Amino acid sequence: TRLAASVSTLASDEAAGMQTLAALWEQSLRAPLLKLLADPVEKNRELALALTAAVLEALPQPVIRASLAHVAPAAAARLSSSAAAEPTEELRLELLRLLGTLARRAGTPLSVYLPEIAAALRAGFADPFPDAKKAACSLCVQLSDVLAEHIEPHCAMLARALLPALAHQHSRVRTAAVEALVALLLREPSALAELGPQLALLATDRASSVREQAVGSVARLLAEMPHREANTARLLPHLLCALSDEVESIRSLAHTSLARLGGSTDVAAQRVQPLAPAR
Repeated sequence: TRLAASVSTLASDEAAGMQTLAALWEQSLRAPLLKLLADPVEKNRELALALTAAVLEALPQPVIRASLAHVAPAAAARLSSSAAAEPTEELRLELLRLLGTLARRAGTPLSVYLPEIAAALRAGFADPFPDAKKAACSLCVQLSDVLAEHIEPHCAMLARALLPALAHQHSRVRTAAVEALVALLLREPSALAELGPQLALLATDRASSVREQAVGSVARLLAEMPHREANTARLLPHLLCALSDEVESIRSLAHTSLARLGGSTDVAAQRVQPLAPAR
């Protein structure tokens, strides 16, 4: 805690403090902290992770980018499905957040480490800890935005790995998974044919929050997906189904979405049959 406070103090001292922090990180802190992420003592791992996160929030972008080769593989390895994986669920959650910090602060250069991060995401989607599942989904959305031009080769595999989260017992996990799935489909629509049935189930989910997320997601896909005309007949029934949803806000969302889509769905609407409304 005192070390983290010292980091904040250095970062607030403008240029001089930032230079001191950068030098301290590169020369004294980085290697031992990253080594401690795999320490057998949980408290040591927890403190090392907290301090690493605090430093990465404070460092200037060029220093963070120069550290990617060290930090990204080390964090991703602790989230893999191998024997090196972090056993404590709260620390796996913090490791996913750490990767989110790298994405936000480093940007495009992180794309070099997408294979390792994609493996960490797949493990995160399958994590038994619901908060880790949600964090993995949020990270997936973030990476789809920050690394939009680089994530496409990984999208289909990541979308398939989302299937367990899309069917999770917790509605908030299912909602987060829908958001992640849409982010991936907007980059690589080919997985829609395989995952369309699951999206249909979510559009009629028992939880209204999930149905609302699914209907909004379908509308976004119809509006923004590349070559969306080819998938209109597959997606449009979900909006038509929502027109008779028992929840007024979902019915309104479906009406508004169809109105915004306008003529692009008119022809397809004549060729599809609505699904049964949610009960």
